[in-house]
Amino acid sequence: MNGSYLNAMNIGHLDWNAILAHARSLSLYGGPDIPVSAVCLDDIPVCGPVELKHISQNAAQEHGAIIMSSGGTTGKPKLAYTPYHQAIQRLLKEWRPLSSQSVLLNLFNPGRLWGAHYFIQTLAEASKCTIAPTGPFISGEVENWLELLHNIDVDSLAGAPTGLADFAEGILDSGCQLPIKTIIWMGEPWTKAKLKVIRKAFPDAGLWCDYGSVETNSIAVNSPECDLNIYHLLADQLIETDDQGALLTRVGTGWTVPIVRYRLGDLIQKATCPCGRPNGLSIQGRADDNVGLCSALLDLNKIIELTYECEGVEEVQLLLSGDTQTKKSADSIVVQFTGTASANSICEHILNNIHNLASVVRQYPQSFTVQKAERLKRIERTNKVPRVIWRMSDGK
Repeated sequence: MNGSYLNAMNIGHLDWNAILAHARSLSLYGGPDIPVSAVCLDDIPVCGPVELKHISQNAAQEHGAIIMSSGGTTGKPKLAYTPYHQAIQRLLKEWRPLSSQSVLLNLFNPGRLWGAHYFIQTLAEASKCTIAPTGPFISGEVENWLELLHNIDVDSLAGAPTGLADFAEGILDSGCQLPIKTIIWMGEPWTKAKLKVIRKAFPDAGLWCDYGSVETNSIAVNSPECDLNIYHLLADQLIETDDQGALLTRVGTGWTVPIVRYRLGDLIQKATCPCGRPNGLSIQGRADDNVGLCSALLDLNKIIELTYECEGVEEVQLLLSGDTQTKKSADSIVVQFTGTASANSICEHILNNIHNLASVVRQYPQSFTVQKAERLKRIERTNKVPRVIWRMSDGK
């Protein structure tokens, strides 16, 4: 089989011979064995976190690495040995949010194997800009730092939407302004409330996103001219869409981890972006977001979407009690939200639209509840607000 590997459902195009040669080379570094008779992608075994760790660890023996771990907000943290270059030169060929004149405030949490902070440091170094690695602020701290931030001419920010919104609230509370032109964000999706506060505090800022994960690093990007929810696959990659989680394949050099058919946890679909660039994609949620509740199979994304449909809801988080190891079956689901909405009206709206959940609630009233919260739970290591949190059945 020669030429590009084409499939109507795939995103990106790669030469089959290059894929096959690359897959065989990775088997020497801990990747799966490739059958001699392989003639298409389906003949190549799917890789997961175990294979990725072995490949990256073996590759690190020659040039060293930074040991990093994924956030663990939606599953067990995944470990990767990341090269010091972090594939920045590949990224900069297609995505340049910073210039040598930029002064960047790095609001990502440092330490605890969380990679975003160090990725931004490397991006700034390669962009030859100035960077202030402060980490996140709570909104009440910002005013005390304003004189310094103005003194060093900060014009760019990097952080997860939660940390960026905290910083923006601090700016608004101070009554002062900061002339931000560039905002680099990663790690979690925007909510309407967080995006609103960012737009209010920094009306002239362009939003730039690098989509990927700690263990895979950069996969796709978007820029200010893009739809906020559409990303463009970087060159030399192929994504197979799959309802068990998209599969990522890369060829060529300069990547952090050169992988073939690595199972991503995200559900990915093709998308068309207003900017006109090719290989657009959108993230539809997590592949493991279906869960059983008293024998009813529920789509957690659907519950979240319905909650956001209710007027006065700012942010939503689901608290699930049950077996935290398998994350397949819950004893109870609590919908927590911030905002001015009524918990009763939200519960009614959800049950009116998810009939099997309504049947469960009629028989087991305590299995599903809706609660207003002053503040949703965060992951301390990453300062992110996960959409779903699993707890032991005793509430721990």
